[in-house]
Amino acid sequence: MDFNDSDRMVNPGLAGGAMFDLGIYSLTWIMQILYHLQPHEKKESPAPIVAAVSKYHTGIDEAASFIVQFPKQNTMGIGMTTLRLGSGVDFGFTGGPAIKIQGSDGEIQICGPAFRPHSYKVIKMDGGGKVETIECPFPQDSGRSGWGRGLYWEADECARCLRDGKLESLVLPLDETIVTMEIIEAVLKQGMMEYPDVIRTDVYDPESPLNNGR
Repeated sequence: MDFNDSDRMVNPGLAGGAMFDLGIYSLTWIMQILYHLQPHEKKESPAPIVAAVSKYHTGIDEAASFIVQFPKQNTMGIGMTTLRLGSGVDFGFTGGPAIKIQGSDGEIQICGPAFRPHSYKVIKMDGGGKVETIECPFPQDSGRSGWGRGLYWEADECARCLRDGKLESLVLPLDETIVTMEIIEAVLKQGMMEYPDVIRTDVYDPESPLNNGR
């Protein structure tokens, strides 16, 4: 990696590291499938969480692998993240799927970057080898190159919530956000990652350099 040690990607004082920057994408797919779809009245948080973490010389995690298990649901998700490699080695995502969702009746393969997939494939156990491909191209703007990168979906959902007077999104409720943060915390703790109090605190401080831009 050629990051300067002060770069936000590798600076613990700026919440650098693979889990904080990229791990959320693989974890989001795990949470959406294995947690979000559970009946609300029977929500089961994951336990145990098992992780392996590789540390960079600045003190952040440069790579992490983790297993998130839901014993009552008899399900588990396996996630990986790293600052050294991408889902598509050639950056064209011409290789295998970034995400696989496997079950007793078959599997779904998510193609393209995890944060902005362009298609997915459905392969049924009794499908006789048939693969159904569903294209979901993302919006394009001829005047801008690489714009949005998937964040427009977040912006749209935020706008809908504001329009409808909602304090939280049903797509990603607050309780799910907290559970997701707890998983990230567990992974980093197992990797013995240490971050400054200004990063870890849940108390808003208007004088914090993270909030005042100084």
